[in-house]
Amino acid sequence: MTTVKISGRVVDVVKREIYPADVFVSDGVIADIVPVAAAGAGYDRYIMPGFVDSHCHIESSMLVPSEFARNAVQHGTVATVSDPHEIANVCGWTGIDFMLDDAARSVIKIFFTLPSCVPSVPFDKSGAEIDAAATAALMSRGCFVGLSEMMNSVGVVNDDAEVYAKLNVARKAGVPVDGHAPGLRGEPLRKYVGAGISTDHECTSIGEAEEKIRCGMKIQIREGSSAKSFDELLPLVKRYPDRVMFCTDDYKAFDLKQGHINRLVARAVAAGVPLFDALGAATLNPIEHYSLPVGVLRKGDSADFIITENLTDFVPTAVYIDGRLITETPFSPVAAEVNNFSARPITESDIPAANASHIIGVHPDTLFTDHLTCGTGVGDVAKIVCYNRYSNDSHPVSAYVRGFGLKRGAFGSTVGHDSHNITVVGCDDASIVKVVNAIIEMKGGAAFFDGERVYAMPLAIAGLMANASIETVIEAYSAVSDKIRQNGCTLPSPFMTLSFMSLPVIPALKIPASGLFDVERFEFVK
Repeated sequence: MTTVKISGRVVDVVKREIYPADVFVSDGVIADIVPVAAAGAGYDRYIMPGFVDSHCHIESSMLVPSEFARNAVQHGTVATVSDPHEIANVCGWTGIDFMLDDAARSVIKIFFTLPSCVPSVPFDKSGAEIDAAATAALMSRGCFVGLSEMMNSVGVVNDDAEVYAKLNVARKAGVPVDGHAPGLRGEPLRKYVGAGISTDHECTSIGEAEEKIRCGMKIQIREGSSAKSFDELLPLVKRYPDRVMFCTDDYKAFDLKQGHINRLVARAVAAGVPLFDALGAATLNPIEHYSLPVGVLRKGDSADFIITENLTDFVPTAVYIDGRLITETPFSPVAAEVNNFSARPITESDIPAANASHIIGVHPDTLFTDHLTCGTGVGDVAKIVCYNRYSNDSHPVSAYVRGFGLKRGAFGSTVGHDSHNITVVGCDDASIVKVVNAIIEMKGGAAFFDGERVYAMPLAIAGLMANASIETVIEAYSAVSDKIRQNGCTLPSPFMTLSFMSLPVIPALKIPASGLFDVERFEFVK
């Protein structure tokens, strides 16, 4: 058995102190940490626990888990708590197994929670259903660290038997339940938390977050590619350092290439958050909440840590996982792809007229939309279409949307939370048809039509992920996105924003494949 000595200034997040020491690693475990009285050369670097993303959907990066991991580790991420409900909504058990199998060959520790809402709401049109019985069968495998975000808050508040049966599965398994309760306050919130739901990553204001903390929840401060609440919620880290965690939720490949949780720690420290409070949100808190077998730099822990030259940018010079120094490796494609796609091509006559009295209002950097009504003087209006990809005899539904800024053509994709049907925004029906049919021909992906040419990005795995390297994904994604912006779209992440237009659990107005839906009233718009 070989023992390796690593010297530096240990950043102890448990004792909240920094001191020079020799860290001895043996058989993947920290055998000892020996403080050094007179530290000389070699002790000017910092050894600290690796970072943990407390809640993410790997599919949103359009990368397979092993490729996501290959890039996340370069930023000091040693573990993620990942919810595979995107691919579960497309392919069910098969999709979850795909994620588990590919994660097993990743360089970081990818932990999964078990999707609780497949589909997200009973009336949505997804490719699979995981009921309470299936939830119990999957949980019995013993490989899930929690029950994924309970998006059906209405079902919790209204005592839905199926929802409570799933919550009971988590209770019996002794794992935490993640929440998803945007805007939920007062007595409905208290009932939601009382049902055993322990976290929320959908807060957009300090007031909402503090009420949830008082009710017993932990808040996951999210900074994704489209939904960004980090700056708004950052004061929570100082006020409730043991009740917060950092997460990305939905993070595209381009952002991952630039940084990961280390960027949030750096921003927090730069904004005046005490070092150990910021580090706790990125390491100790998620590890303890989900009971993860990830080390925090204590004797007897698994040797999961990073080395960095400073305590400002947190860029690692070395990453160790289970005592093994992680080195850069090339992309390795998956051997077997999974998918679920049956939609037939459409014509302009298949697209119904939209209701001009109810318009979806879109804003950058948030998943919330406005419910605009006729007479509000809205401009910049385009048509949005959602089309069930899982049936060959379905018909598109349509509505009007404001805020994309598109001047010509149409764009869309099969990344449409959470059921991942085909969603397209366009300036005219002919362009919308062109994009829908291009996506159908690819059996999933993203596309833009500028009136003359289709620019496409295939997503061979469930219409969500590419079997390709991060460089290839970024290049293809950027090429299509740039064309969309050149044709008027003003949003920083057009596809990411579009992907949430069909999610009927975030207010106020959305368009799943079943029709235009008022989330606040929880009913379809007539």
